[in-house]
Amino acid sequence: MHWSDEIVDKLIKRGGEHVIETGTSISGIPHIGNASDVIRGDCVRKALEKMGVKAELIWVSDDSDPFRKVPAGMETLKDYIGFPVKDIPAPDGSGKNLVEHLANPFIEDLKKFGVKPKIYSGTELYRRGMLLEQIKTSFEKKEKISEILNKFRREDLSEEWIPWTPVCEGCGRISTTKATGLDGLKVSYVCETTKVSGGTAEGCGHTGISDAEKGSGKLPWRVEWAARWARFKVTCEPFGKEHAAPGGSYDTSKILCEEIFNWDAPAPVIYEFFTLNGAKISSSKGNVIDLKKWLTISQPEILKYFMYKRLQKSRDINLRMLPNLNDEYDLSEKAFFNGEENDSTQLYQLSQVGEPKRLNVPFTLCSVLSQIATIDEVAAKISKMGYTCFDENKLKERIRLAGNWVEEYGPEYLKFELNNEEESKRIFNEQVDEIKNTLQILTKELDEINDSSLYHKRIYEVARENGVEPPQVFTAMYQILIGKEKGPKAASFLQSLGKEYLEKRFI
Repeated sequence: MHWSDEIVDKLIKRGGEHVIETGTSISGIPHIGNASDVIRGDCVRKALEKMGVKAELIWVSDDSDPFRKVPAGMETLKDYIGFPVKDIPAPDGSGKNLVEHLANPFIEDLKKFGVKPKIYSGTELYRRGMLLEQIKTSFEKKEKISEILNKFRREDLSEEWIPWTPVCEGCGRISTTKATGLDGLKVSYVCETTKVSGGTAEGCGHTGISDAEKGSGKLPWRVEWAARWARFKVTCEPFGKEHAAPGGSYDTSKILCEEIFNWDAPAPVIYEFFTLNGAKISSSKGNVIDLKKWLTISQPEILKYFMYKRLQKSRDINLRMLPNLNDEYDLSEKAFFNGEENDSTQLYQLSQVGEPKRLNVPFTLCSVLSQIATIDEVAAKISKMGYTCFDENKLKERIRLAGNWVEEYGPEYLKFELNNEEESKRIFNEQVDEIKNTLQILTKELDEINDSSLYHKRIYEVARENGVEPPQVFTAMYQILIGKEKGPKAASFLQSLGKEYLEKRFI
């Protein structure tokens, strides 16, 4: 049973229509780790709709949160530490704000993954009064909220604590304000210098009144999370394991949601984190890959396939090993088109953007083909190599992506430039007769064997029949064709070049 089936069973037992909420902090470049909430949430939506149950996916931009740390490459924003993210200008001088600069491309890229949530701005939820009912409830029950929160805190909140963080009218910061009094929906505050994760947010000393009815501030995170669940009638939410720790955000917000806002907390979809190339994904350290970048090196279905696997397992996205993930996906695709029904084929179906179309031409082979043929020539070459029943548009897309991948992330043995005919002939003529004979026989037999594994075996057989060791043949072949001692898999490489091409070099 796939994890989405287990969640769907719980949601169907709960009854009614369903809302899956996801959210993303916009304090740095939204990366594929952030996208996992939304992409996995959409998996739940699809699984519910497959069962005939109405479901909606929503996404909230957490843009009322304070800007605590400057991401790598955005050093010009260092003076905005402590401001609400929505109120920070884009670093490119475009006149947009930081959220428009970062979140809008993220949402557009999600569409290419077939993920189209209903979009909300956290700031606008407050400014348009969409959380006003929950804010009123929070103020009326602040003592009860404080009592609940204190059960999970080392130090109790003060008796004067107010569940509201104002935006300072003097300097515009939100990290620096301290609520000092409450009168209805108006919160008095003072703006003081405060330590944040990325340094110090300088307070301006202003004292003022924040009108919660106008949305000039926000609820504390755990209260806000519970308030959003109640406001949108959320029944499911994916999130990382740090929120699921005992006494963590989910435990606290669950109690607040049920005891303060009278709504049953959503079913959690808890997942382990990804790492990228063996290290933690971090905007501040610049170790990120966003959806836009992914779409230049691999198909969206591959990332969805990766994300839809077991949730409770930490995985590394090693961009140098991307062919391995493509190969795993291809095996599931093959099983699906062979009519098999198992966990692998279910994962493949869930990953699709649109109707499934067969490809099953290896990613590594496509990276080789991208360096020796134009995209329009590839289909004919692939057909001669024994690959059939592939979707030509899918093939052309993978050729383009694999070409980008090998150029930026591929190992050196996969990167090459073909020697010109004159240079190839010169190096060929320097070889001993046994190697020359081997290469000429292999060229003659090229069109007779379209299975690369069988042709690979034939290379060994012909080499030994001519009294040379296969490694000697491989080295000579690569030197003649690409001027290197190592290169792509020999059999498929020769097949991709074609008999006519090789005849002009192995003479």
